[in-house]
Amino acid sequence: MRIKTVFIGNSIVAGYPWNKGKSFPSLVRRALKGELPEIPQPAFAKNTGFDIVNKGVNGDTTRGILQRFTEDVLRQEPDIVFFMTGTNDFIYREASPEDAFANLELMAKMLDDAGAKAVYITPVPVDAGKAEFMWMAGMGISYAAVNRDIDRLAQLIRESGRPYVDLTAGFPEFVESVGDVDLAYLDGIHPMPDGQIFIARQIIDFLEEAKDR
Repeated sequence: MRIKTVFIGNSIVAGYPWNKGKSFPSLVRRALKGELPEIPQPAFAKNTGFDIVNKGVNGDTTRGILQRFTEDVLRQEPDIVFFMTGTNDFIYREASPEDAFANLELMAKMLDDAGAKAVYITPVPVDAGKAEFMWMAGMGISYAAVNRDIDRLAQLIRESGRPYVDLTAGFPEFVESVGDVDLAYLDGIHPMPDGQIFIARQIIDFLEEAKDR
């Protein structure tokens, strides 16, 4: 049995600025195959094969993902699709949390019609202090406002009734565990490699909990 799994979203999905081999979808693939020492292979993966496809694009928004959804996702004929997006909607002021969520729901309903499962990943909060100096500095972006929008989108996702992985709540716990924001974020937006490993662990945990559903 093989499960076609697509990850679609923004630069965090793509693994920016590292190569795609260090992106969390690639780490999930390796962990499921028992090839990642940092994450032991889960027992369920020994009897189930996962074909992992990474469709992360740097700078993408929910609207951009919607525009490429048929080509990048539906034509893959997936079983599961993980969405991780929203942050750029709020940085670029392209969409409100409600608009971003509506785009996600539109794509999720397309998957419902195709017999596939949509899984939302709530956005990683930004570190406002670091991002103000290191990401699009001088562009007048309020990263405190971005975080408020991220929190609102996360709330909408939690209330949606659809399965989700909660990084909006979980990633700050990771930051606290490492004890230094510089070990968690490259630039206030993008996780360091250990942050990508943390995200991969959350995906593995989700798959393990969902295996009998």
